[in-house]
Amino acid sequence: MNIVIAGAGQVGYFLAKELMNDNSVTLIDSNQKTIQNIDETLDVLSICGDVENPHTYRNIKDDIDLFIAVTDSDEVNLLSSLIIDNIVQVEKKIVRLKNDFFMSDKIKNRLNITDIITPAINVAKIFNYLVDFPHANNIKTFNLTKAMLLSMRTFNEFEPILVSTFKKELNDKIIVAGIERGEKFFIPDEMAMLMPNDLVYFFIFPSQMSDIRLTICNKPTKKEIKNCIIYGANQLGIEIAKVLAKKGLNIKLIDKSLEECMLANNILKNSVEVIKSNYNLDLLLEEHGKNTNMFISATTNDEFNITKCLEAQQIGIEKVVGIHNHRQYASLMRKLGIEVIRGEKMSAYYSILEQISSSDFTTQRSFCGGNAVAHLIKIPNKLVGKKIEISNKIYEKGIFYIQREKKFIPYKNIELFKEDDIIIYFSLTEESKAISEWFYYIDE
Repeated sequence: MNIVIAGAGQVGYFLAKELMNDNSVTLIDSNQKTIQNIDETLDVLSICGDVENPHTYRNIKDDIDLFIAVTDSDEVNLLSSLIIDNIVQVEKKIVRLKNDFFMSDKIKNRLNITDIITPAINVAKIFNYLVDFPHANNIKTFNLTKAMLLSMRTFNEFEPILVSTFKKELNDKIIVAGIERGEKFFIPDEMAMLMPNDLVYFFIFPSQMSDIRLTICNKPTKKEIKNCIIYGANQLGIEIAKVLAKKGLNIKLIDKSLEECMLANNILKNSVEVIKSNYNLDLLLEEHGKNTNMFISATTNDEFNITKCLEAQQIGIEKVVGIHNHRQYASLMRKLGIEVIRGEKMSAYYSILEQISSSDFTTQRSFCGGNAVAHLIKIPNKLVGKKIEISNKIYEKGIFYIQREKKFIPYKNIELFKEDDIIIYFSLTEESKAISEWFYYIDE
């Protein structure tokens, strides 16, 4: 594909790095030092200039398959997507936005935008599920199924059990999609063992959540989440507070910046208690109550988030969540027992890659800090009553299932596809390209 990326910050840079091997990528930014770094490290065409200035695009002559706007300004992203349409033919446009005011279908249609990515809002939505299922570390949803991918840690006294046996106990209504054990992550086969203190990734329907909780958690009577402290009155902290306020939680949003607190208070309209304070957790709990059972560190400083989450664990807060903004900190947080959620930039990066790899009939989601990928494809009508055989070369790269109604059946056990069948495949990220190519073959 011929791809143009407007904005070479963290998101734009790593998108270009990921996409440049199989595509022709042009990266545009107004910072000369940034462009110089790109020239030295990436195999892409770099352009130094303002993306909202039409003259910046004067050297782009060929039609564009994909235009991605990921600057830090909503207005610049929208304007650049409008300008590019008047210069060359653009097939698809993906725009990152912060302000939900610009998310209307009217604006999207008028500017011919294919997909709008709203990282802060998307991240905050996860907390809807984490409140309902407090034993889960993280939860991902999919547009093709009501099943969810959740991670949950087995307790220290957990009795080891075969994956196949564990699944049978839950009537084959679950897939063990991945296991992180110490510093190693792997996709388990039927003969793999679930061990104490594993971080396990389950693909499961909400109705099975209680069965999983009672089987692998050491605190089956974990308290309902009612009181929450959020560090960081930035946009993400505000969006998380909005979601939790709608769930009826008592929330304290903390920031040391008076300006940030005033802005947050204005946006949240007194639905949340906004407190200007330094980040002394002991003092906050002493002044504002010791009944906090959920703590979220949502600042843009990963090292700070780690430190404060560890403090919250030591104090005894039951559910501790850290936002990670740089991928190298995700695995460290998990090793420290911190529940990890992607920050805005990481969410934007993965969301855009997932949009590029998905269609109306296919979905691709990364999980476990980008170590693995979930692939889903809805069987098209033309394949109902048929079956496509899978080569051993593909089959051995991960685990294949068919979702039929509310059961997950190994792909090899299916004779023919039925209407509404969904193929589900979990693989390591380095194997995902081969799987994606196979999926596109089915989707043609």
